[in-house]
Amino acid sequence: MGRKPIYTSVYNQMKYKIFSGELPIGSPLPPERKLAAELNVSRNTIVRALGELEAEGLITGKMGSGRYVEALPPVPAISRVDWNDRHAHRSLESSPSHMAELLAIADDDPHIINFAHGDGGKRTLATSRLGEYVKAAAERAESYYFTSVKGLPQLREQLVEWMGMEQISSPEQVCVTSGSQEGLYMLTTLLARPGDAIVTEMPTYFGSLQLFTSLGIRIIPVPLDDEGMRVDVLEGILARTQPRFIYTVPTFHNPTGRTLSLSRRRKLLALSERYGVPIVEDDAYRHLHLHTEAPPPLKQWDAYGNVIYLNTFSKLLFPGLRIGWIAGSRQIIDLVSRLKELSISTNALGQIALAAMLADGALRPHLANARQHYVLQAKLMESHLDSLRHLGIRYEIPAGGFYFWIALPEGIEARKLAQRCRAAGVSFASGDMFLLREVEQPYIRLCYTHEGEEAIHAGMSILSKTLRELMEETR
Repeated sequence: MGRKPIYTSVYNQMKYKIFSGELPIGSPLPPERKLAAELNVSRNTIVRALGELEAEGLITGKMGSGRYVEALPPVPAISRVDWNDRHAHRSLESSPSHMAELLAIADDDPHIINFAHGDGGKRTLATSRLGEYVKAAAERAESYYFTSVKGLPQLREQLVEWMGMEQISSPEQVCVTSGSQEGLYMLTTLLARPGDAIVTEMPTYFGSLQLFTSLGIRIIPVPLDDEGMRVDVLEGILARTQPRFIYTVPTFHNPTGRTLSLSRRRKLLALSERYGVPIVEDDAYRHLHLHTEAPPPLKQWDAYGNVIYLNTFSKLLFPGLRIGWIAGSRQIIDLVSRLKELSISTNALGQIALAAMLADGALRPHLANARQHYVLQAKLMESHLDSLRHLGIRYEIPAGGFYFWIALPEGIEARKLAQRCRAAGVSFASGDMFLLREVEQPYIRLCYTHEGEEAIHAGMSILSKTLRELMEETR
């Protein structure tokens, strides 16, 4: 097998930095000689790599001032109905089908060891007592009829109490949704139009990227470090552009597991106010800490009503419930409810069951029990990862959420490793799923909560064996 030209490696490195936001839009590139010295390659190699990036429209040269990172080309906006070809949503074809791929894994192979799905697994279903509440709800006639478009009033009352934030004091500030994905879809539809820009940390939840891309929204990436979103980079972006909103997963971030520091939370809120840009806070993992509780949500410090809060029972309980909620000012919730009318309402039976469960105080003990399992599962997966450190993998021990975010050894392609492992009986997510475009990059995401200890041990043994074999082949 022939080796790739050196310029291809440089091109891939720089492309990854652009898509991840590490090289922000509008930022200047170092001179060719300096880049060549930094990367220990010839100047001709740099010129060829930059030429490839320029041909793709990712960078541009300005006479007398060097090269700059260009705004990423927008995906095609959703066109008006064309009755000639009857196909109005071409941008649906241009966005990857990562959600469909992941959801099909268990159907395609029920026996596969699944580190790809992001959920709490089946081990806590019986102890959650959710089934009892669903059975009781099924005996009530109102479970089979419509409820309020905003959601069952009793559930919204319980959600206000559950969140415990002064900023959300009334059920009229809450709208129940079919999971947080529907909530994000409605908010994006309300706040942005095709061709508009939004800002998000990168990498980020692939479902949000697929949604934004399909709606024709331009995505401006902001890189992450150990303290979460780089708000210093964000400030430069907000000073130059006018995004419609900032989408962020600030607590136990998906896929990296990082949590935005307290100082950066304050800075992010200050930037939102200064530039008049709303924040959509996706807080799905807040109560899934392994040891120390998470810092307060952005919404809890929101003095001006700029933060719209998203959450879901998919992570707190089980993904098949498809019940989440949006919380915010009455003005935004009124707009959301008008849009929600188009899909009528969310299933009444599930809402009635969840309202009763929250009223009984049964959710907190369920989460405490689930976290005990997750601590053990995370430790077991980490012990396997620790045995691979000498091969060159890097990772951080998660403080909460569901995932390990792992940098592979140099020269190992994440997609190739994922394909080999899938054939051997183990699935996981390749890191490029969480970027703007498919690009050669070194990360994979492993979920430690979906499978039990026995399956984790077996799956990690397969991953370890496959990784070693692949490294032997690339020598």
